[in-house]
Amino acid sequence: MTDPKAQWEKVTALNIDQNLKLGPIYSYFLLKDPKCFTFVLSRYKFASKMLKNKKRIIEVGCGEGIGALMLAGETDAQVVGYDFDESQITYARKNLLIPFEEQHPHDRGRLSYEARDFANDGEAKSAFDGLVCLDVIEHLPRGEEELAFLTNCRSCLKEGGVAIIGTPSLHASDYASERSQIGHINLFSPDRLVSTLENHFSNVFLFSMNDEVVHTGFDKMAHYLITLCVA
Repeated sequence: MTDPKAQWEKVTALNIDQNLKLGPIYSYFLLKDPKCFTFVLSRYKFASKMLKNKKRIIEVGCGEGIGALMLAGETDAQVVGYDFDESQITYARKNLLIPFEEQHPHDRGRLSYEARDFANDGEAKSAFDGLVCLDVIEHLPRGEEELAFLTNCRSCLKEGGVAIIGTPSLHASDYASERSQIGHINLFSPDRLVSTLENHFSNVFLFSMNDEVVHTGFDKMAHYLITLCVA
């Protein structure tokens, strides 16, 4: 007869003696809106699957870096996370990068975080074959800054590279949280998102997301829009 306690001890023996500290943004979501926390992670799961075979992936607007950490964990790519908020990059380097490299010593140097304002200072041309940009463009003013940002995103991708770009839908804005309504100054309808991205990419494929579910259904009923763009 199996001893349940002994069996459980075999499981806990596989634990790692390391505690990750959440930053202030993800702490807010986990404590105030835990469902949203899982929705965000599901978007990165989709991006990781779409970029599974890429060699170099850049995340633009990586925030506190959990998404870039997932991309590094789910692919064999070199992953670079950029954000203009230096405090978030500092957090990611201290609380995520160091533990990642301790647990994956053979992958040292494969994940990195850098502070950079991508709307004004893009990356080297054709440096990456994969790009992720989730929950960023809705924070950029419509017009010159939006144009410069997307131009720099496209420029850093090789020909045939793939970008995963996601943003909340304009049609769901009435149901958004107070936090979202304050920060989201440039929401996109499905049609405007596709037409805007088609100015930068040769092909744009639109998906819709409701909670964790990705689909190609009626996009005007989606809470979140996510695109696969081919350079």
